[in-house]
Amino acid sequence: MNLIVYLIMIFPVIIISLKKDFYKSKKHFIFALILSSIIEIILSIILYIFSENIFSLFSNTSGVVNYAIYASKILFVSSSLYGFKILIPSYLFHKKFKKKSATLILLKIAVCIILIFAGYHMFNVKGIFYAFPATDLIFCIIYSIIFIRNNF
Repeated sequence: MNLIVYLIMIFPVIIISLKKDFYKSKKHFIFALILSSIIEIILSIILYIFSENIFSLFSNTSGVVNYAIYASKILFVSSSLYGFKILIPSYLFHKKFKKKSATLILLKIAVCIILIFAGYHMFNVKGIFYAFPATDLIFCIIYSIIFIRNNF
């Protein structure tokens, strides 16, 4: 259930990232970041407010719905960062930093796996849920630093 909602939420950012016009200038790219952040914040708020109604469409079992609501509210913390998570690496890729963007993506996967194992050992299943937003926040900061250093 969360995967379906996740795909719905990142769809607008993927559409924005496919437009090559946004990579031509800093002004266009910053506009794309702002636009995608606004869209994701609105979708995150809708998910947060109407999460029970949304997840009830997929299952009538109250335990499953409550668990999905709990997981989605944890993921809500970083869902407004989808624009940064997708657009900045694609910007670096378009600006001839292909090795750097590939390294960052692989590093993000490695950090996420480490946080999943560490979180599971410390907090059980809840630690797995918290690993994803923690990874997103860490790499949002890293992506922003790299973007600012290379463009300003």
